[in-house]
Amino acid sequence: MVVDEHGWTIIEVIVSLILAATVVAETAGLARVVGRAMAVTESRLEVTQAARRGLERITEELRWAEAVVDDPACPPTLLCPHRVRVRVPAGNPYRRAAAYEVMFQHNTRQREVERRVGTGVNNLSANIDSVTFTYQTATGTTAMTPQSTTAIRISMQVRHSAGATLTIEGEVGLRNRRVQYATPTPWPTWRPAPRGPAGRLPLPQIAPPGPLGPPQPR
Repeated sequence: MVVDEHGWTIIEVIVSLILAATVVAETAGLARVVGRAMAVTESRLEVTQAARRGLERITEELRWAEAVVDDPACPPTLLCPHRVRVRVPAGNPYRRAAAYEVMFQHNTRQREVERRVGTGVNNLSANIDSVTFTYQTATGTTAMTPQSTTAIRISMQVRHSAGATLTIEGEVGLRNRRVQYATPTPWPTWRPAPRGPAGRLPLPQIAPPGPLGPPQPR
């Protein structure tokens, strides 16, 4: 049997090399799996953070709105599921004493959420696949007109590198929405029932004073 200078046989060397190669291959495979998992997790966190950032920017400004503006392009309710335009009254933290209208919409081609005021356009968030706006009344039912809308639910769909779709949702109430409350029915004033001569209450009977008793000891 052939033995090397260190005392190992050729068979032992071959077996050791095979085992070492197997360990290296398994380690490399595990490293690739871990690397892919980390890449998917990082992509998931990135798109989720982007969607949350866009959602927070929209809801923060919608809180100051007083009404949803009619959108003629979305009959018959005049409410669009893929964009919303609201009117913000004076006294807001964005333009102070000036009232303005702002629109939030999804740009399908650029996969972005946009904020539009007049001719100005700001990109609020990127890598957004779709945005859906749902309008609600003060009682939680679906609003059928812009005037009856007091809250808006926003749903954003994003995809990470593995292809899975994630949905980020939020709801905001219009802080300056003027809700017309019905006038409450006044309570009837209570009055005692009238009494006739036969219905008068008897006078209380007072006993005449009797003799004084013995004085109490001091």
